Amino acid sequence: MPAAAEGRASHRRARRLFAICCLAALLAGCNLSRQARSTATPSPLPRQAPSPTVQVRSSDELYAGDQRAIGGTRQDLAALAAGAVLPPAPLPDSPHGVTVALDKNASLPGQLHAPQGRRLPALLLLGGDIDAWGDLPARLAQHGFVALALETTPSLQARQLETMLQSLIALPAVDPGRIGVIGAGEAADLALLGCAINSLCDALALISPASQASLLNVMPSYGARPLWLAAREGDRAAAALAEAAAGDARLVTVAEQGALLPAHAEIQAELKSWLGSQLARDND
Repeated sequence: MPAAAEGRASHRRARRLFAICCLAALLAGCNLSRQARSTATPSPLPRQAPSPTVQVRSSDELYAGDQRAIGGTRQDLAALAAGAVLPPAPLPDSPHGVTVALDKNASLPGQLHAPQGRRLPALLLLGGDIDAWGDLPARLAQHGFVALALETTPSLQARQLETMLQSLIALPAVDPGRIGVIGAGEAADLALLGCAINSLCDALALISPASQASLLNVMPSYGARPLWLAAREGDRAAAALAEAAAGDARLVTVAEQGALLPAHAEIQAELKSWLGSQLARDND
C-alpha cells in the first residue's frame, strides 16, 4: 500500500479511537450523575407516636387550698371589678355575725344589725372588741339605724376606712347620704384620721380618743362636720378636739373610771339622741 494511503488509514483509525473514548467518557459521566442524584434523595422519616392530649384544668383544680390564688377563700372576690367593694358577708350559724373584706387577703369580723324597711341612716362602729359595745349596736338598730360593728386592729390604716364605709353603703337598706362613724379607744383615732380624708362620713362620734397632737393636725381637714366626744373628766385630748372643731361639737364627760360603754346608760342615750338629730331627714 502506498505510503500516502497508509497515512490516511492510520489517521481514520485514530479519529475513530478518539470518538470511542469520548463516547465512553460521556456515558461514564451520565452514570455518575444518576448515582449522585440517587444518593441525594432523602429517605422517609420514621413514624412517631401522636402527641399526648393536653388536660385543661380549672383554677379551682390548679389552686385549690392555695391562699395566694385569685380571690383567696372568697370566690366572689375573683369576679369583683377594680375598685368595687362587697357588702358584709354573713357568717354561718350566727344571726348577726359578718365579715368585711378589706382585700383578697384580709377581712374584719363584726356584727350587723339591719332593720327591714326603707333606706335608713347607717352607723359604722369601730373598736378593738365587739363585746365591749354591749347591746349598743342592737339598741341603735331599734332606734332606726343600720349598725355595723367591726373588730379593728392597731395595724389598720386610715385609708382602709374607705373600704369599710363602702361595704356598709353596699347594703340595700342603707341610705348612703346619712352615714355616721363611732370610734372607741384606739379606733377613735382611726375613725377621725379616716373621716378627715373621706367625705362619706357625715357625723363622727369619738369615745376616749388618745393621740391629741396627731388628731388636732387633721381637724382642719375634717372641716365643719358635726363631732361628738365622750371622755373622762380631765381628758385633755377630747377637750382639745372639741375646742378645735369648726362645726357643731359636743363633749360629754364622766367622773368614774372604767369603760365608758356600755356601763353608762346616760351616755348611750345622749349618743343616740345626737346621732338621730344629725342624721335625720326633714321628712323622717
